[in-house]
Amino acid sequence: MKKLFTVLLLSFALLGGVAYAADAPSPLTEQQAVQLLQEGKPVYSCPMHTHIFSDHEEKCPICGMKLKKVKEIKDGKPVFEENKGSTNMDMKGMDMKNMPMKDMPMKDMNMMEKK
Repeated sequence: MKKLFTVLLLSFALLGGVAYAADAPSPLTEQQAVQLLQEGKPVYSCPMHTHIFSDHEEKCPICGMKLKKVKEIKDGKPVFEENKGSTNMDMKGMDMKNMPMKDMPMKDMNMMEKK
């Protein structure tokens, strides 16, 4: 009886692992990601871990961040599609040390929500 219970327990554990593995996304290689983009299919990558590619919008297996849609891959690094409504500020060449706080580019940004 103890042997039967052990066999059943191991079988359920094995089947559960197989089901989980089948459901888990498989990461793409850079070459696979480039191929999908050439075929017009979506590719996603982590903004922090740019070597992570996926064909599904999911979370990064390393940090848990939501993967962003990739527009193209240049020199092995993803170029992300811009979010609608996002503002890209070019701050190169700005003298931030001598700029009064009232003129800072992010002076209107609320760092803490007022209650």
